[in-house]
Amino acid sequence: MALTPIDFKLLPWSGKVKLSAQEFDRLIHERSQFAKAREMLGMELTRIKKDRFSGNEYRDYGTAVKAIEDKYNSKAEWGCILTGNVVDLRAAFIIGQGLKVITTEGVSVKDAEAELKFVRDFFEFNKLDKEMPVELAKEAEIEGKIALKLSMEDSKDFKDGSYPKMVSVRYISWIETKYEVVTEKDDYLNYKELKWTPTKRTSQENLSSSQFVYNKFGGRITKPNEAQPKVMKCLTQIDDVDKAYRDWREINHLFSAPILDVECEDKNSVMDANQAFNDYRMNINKAFVHSGSKLTMTSPNMGGVDSLKNEATEKIKVISGTTGIPVHFLGLLDLLKNRATGDNTRELVIAGTEKERIIWKATYKELIDKAIRKFNGESKKTKLDPSKIDIEIPVYTQEQWDHIEKVLMPLYLGGGLSLETLLSQVPGVNMEVELDRLGMNEKVKVEMDGKDAEIRSLKMENDTLRNGIVNKEDLEVEEEEI
Repeated sequence: MALTPIDFKLLPWSGKVKLSAQEFDRLIHERSQFAKAREMLGMELTRIKKDRFSGNEYRDYGTAVKAIEDKYNSKAEWGCILTGNVVDLRAAFIIGQGLKVITTEGVSVKDAEAELKFVRDFFEFNKLDKEMPVELAKEAEIEGKIALKLSMEDSKDFKDGSYPKMVSVRYISWIETKYEVVTEKDDYLNYKELKWTPTKRTSQENLSSSQFVYNKFGGRITKPNEAQPKVMKCLTQIDDVDKAYRDWREINHLFSAPILDVECEDKNSVMDANQAFNDYRMNINKAFVHSGSKLTMTSPNMGGVDSLKNEATEKIKVISGTTGIPVHFLGLLDLLKNRATGDNTRELVIAGTEKERIIWKATYKELIDKAIRKFNGESKKTKLDPSKIDIEIPVYTQEQWDHIEKVLMPLYLGGGLSLETLLSQVPGVNMEVELDRLGMNEKVKVEMDGKDAEIRSLKMENDTLRNGIVNKEDLEVEEEEI
């Protein structure tokens, strides 16, 4: 863009430049044009840089997490379906059947009765016994970290006024607050403060270590504020799958329908055939008969579709390997060859989410400890001991059922394992309720002395199964003798 020279007149007595009104207006206009040209150049450079191929388009944590949120909420252009599936499935696999409050090893249920009651009520008050564990796991899968705020809340209507105040737990979103975790100078694992500036406020909000629980599920342990979520590693591949499907759809839209191909002898025949098409308005329900030309149906070469299909399939395999979600959960059911393969993939996804379960157990253990201490500070009742309580996230597989059948049951029947331990390993069984029920039943005394006929029958049946010899008739005979 050429600029017209302006005649500057230097005033000797002031050292300033004197311009006419017309010259000043032209200068302002040209400056504006220059600014627009610079902006357009910047946008073009950004486009060129963006169009350049990159194996990872999401290298910044903030940008990636915002992209994951938009994809999960179906606000992004690409990757919404796969991102939503991966986040929801990983959260479900990680939490499994929910949280299970147990006593610390060496502490009996009776000794921790008051602590168990408080923790169960605390969980109920904050819906941690229902949907909240999965919801919090989902948020952690989106942001790669979790921050929970603890505070005392009025709860006079809860449990018929048993708790005038109860500890409440609220999730803090990094996307909304951009909070920062402050650690001790020489200890990056000691989170001493959580701070952020709330929207429409100038003052910061600061939480001390007793007021929050923080943990991260990705990134380096030496960088507490960087926590790349698992799905962030394959966001580019997720986008590519959607783009491949879209390209496939465009090809189908343009070329999937067969094309009428009329081969004519000369130019006049071409004009006649074209006129005939216009006159009779050819469609699929009409036949066109004419002389001097040959009518066929032609379809384009669709070989490129196979390439797109293979690209989408291979990218989904990469996504599956990165996130631990089996490929058939992501839509490729044809890759599930047989039942054995399905069983193996279930074991793999449980193993692939084991790290997150370990972190979540530590997170909830810390949450329980701080909640009990906060409650002790407000309550005038007998102080509770947080060291008596532990947390489990039960996940049961076929391998664990086999372990119960082939290892724990024989040990129990042989007197080498307590009923309490056996019941604690059985899925869906409330050990304490069952022990209380059995303790009120007089038949339990007979069952536990090792002389009851039913126990001896179970022992014999177990020995038969263990040796691989199942003889139903012999078993019935033995039972009749007993």
